[in-house]
Amino acid sequence: MFIYLDWLFNKFNKYRQSIGLSFFFGGLPIVYFFRDGLKLAPGSTAFTAGMAIVSLLIAFPLNPKKLYQANTIGYLMCTLYGLMALLYLATYSPNRGWFTNTPIEIGNQLVFLMAMFIFAGISINNLKSTFLYFTLIFCTIGGISLLYYIARNPAYMFGMRAAISFGDEGGMSSMGNPHIYAKSAYIGIVAGVLLLRNEKRLLWRIATMGSVGILIIVVGLCQAMAMIIVTGAFFFLYFISNIKAKNIYKILKWLTGWQGFIILLVLVYIGFSIWNSSQYKEYFFFVTDIITDRLGKILTSFFTDSDTISRVKATVDDSASTRVINITKVFTNLDRNIEKNNWFPVFFGHGYQDYYVDSPFIEMFHDLGIVGFLIFAVLHLVILKWIWKEIFNPTCDFTLMVAYFFLATFIQNFTMGMPYDYGRWSAMAFVARFALSYKKVPIQSTASA
Repeated sequence: MFIYLDWLFNKFNKYRQSIGLSFFFGGLPIVYFFRDGLKLAPGSTAFTAGMAIVSLLIAFPLNPKKLYQANTIGYLMCTLYGLMALLYLATYSPNRGWFTNTPIEIGNQLVFLMAMFIFAGISINNLKSTFLYFTLIFCTIGGISLLYYIARNPAYMFGMRAAISFGDEGGMSSMGNPHIYAKSAYIGIVAGVLLLRNEKRLLWRIATMGSVGILIIVVGLCQAMAMIIVTGAFFFLYFISNIKAKNIYKILKWLTGWQGFIILLVLVYIGFSIWNSSQYKEYFFFVTDIITDRLGKILTSFFTDSDTISRVKATVDDSASTRVINITKVFTNLDRNIEKNNWFPVFFGHGYQDYYVDSPFIEMFHDLGIVGFLIFAVLHLVILKWIWKEIFNPTCDFTLMVAYFFLATFIQNFTMGMPYDYGRWSAMAFVARFALSYKKVPIQSTASA
């Protein structure tokens, strides 16, 4: 028995950094399933934060004095933000006590700075061979836990946005945040698709494709349009970055073979069954209505001016319309400050968590001023420049995964939440840590791994 325990401990120690970081970024749905789905700690933010900290500590480098090179500008911007956030928390927090919980926010920033230190102490060689596997495993478990929850929840109806309720007794009145589950599913999809590039083992390929299929279903059920757009962008970029005459020939040859003929028959059969079954046809049109309705709401919110927002409020997605109103108020306030020559809030902002905009880029400009906005913008420009090169000329599957991973955070930085949470900044710091020019090594097949 001790032999097996020793073997298990050695394996865990060997892969612990991949396990810890993959759970930190992709395992949040599992945390919410245990917290609220199984009622172990309903609505407890301490439980969520504790699990995040534990997953980071699992990846803590054994030799913390040895730090690896990171993207200098990217890591500098992350450090400047962390210091600026702590300074503003101490001296410039206008909503302290009722909206800004100072101890929690200090913890937020300290977790982020700790994550930066841990990332800097981890070598890419410790992650590139196993990080994608553990990410896919945790994301798939999280997706399955969500599907299990909504299948067992009598209050859930098809067409509702899938998420685990926050501390509710099985009802949907306190429905959770579907973006959490959709983002985890997106990360898992990226990991799965990239693993299929070089995976030769049949059973592993089947399991990986099954996991990707489950996670695509999760993204659809969550109806988080930002993640749906990002998922579509990922498949588009992955397709155009891998277009080669040889690949096109292989695809055409495969489709014109017996496999393609079988797929065609299956698709024809499914289409015929849907068209002739009133029940399936009803589901098909219902799903179509949901998709068109969601797209219509988003387009309406973006192309409706502030004078007519109130008239279309009933038909526009609440979060999207509120975001437009908040952004309008931010720029109205900016015009007022400029007219009054009140330049301090223009350059240094109105203070930590002064106004919730639901658009991190705009809120960063309002709260931390031009200085904070430039830190945020420069970080994004540096990372996006590296991502563009990496997508079309990848170093390895891990760095390509990191590049696609950032797309989700990038979109959410325009459309969702506040710019201060440790998860958002840890994701950006993680990308900045590995946004380097690496010496390429030949890709080894996993057939004998």
